[in-house]
Amino acid sequence: MSAAKKDQNPKLRIKLKSYDVRMLESSVGKVISLLIKSGAEVKGPIPLPKKRKVYTVLRSNFKFKSSREQFERISYTRMIDVTETGAKTVEYLQNLSIPVGILVDVKVF
Repeated sequence: MSAAKKDQNPKLRIKLKSYDVRMLESSVGKVISLLIKSGAEVKGPIPLPKKRKVYTVLRSNFKFKSSREQFERISYTRMIDVTETGAKTVEYLQNLSIPVGILVDVKVF
């Protein structure tokens, strides 16, 4: 059984995270087109639940505690599963340029 696993190509799980949805979607499109071009079998992009962090700040520094202001930071995540990798998939992914502000996490299993 272990010899059969060594012959198989590795499976990849790629997660992209960002605070900007438009930039995230364009980067996901780049990754998907690159993976298809390399001959990989792709599942996704799968949108994961957005994470919302709310910060509450006093408007005044000393008085008027009831007057507060709230700010929120929303992070968006997309997941791409690569079930069958092609011959040049990893090489293409290493040469991919992704804009600043997008976190890419690649797991091999």
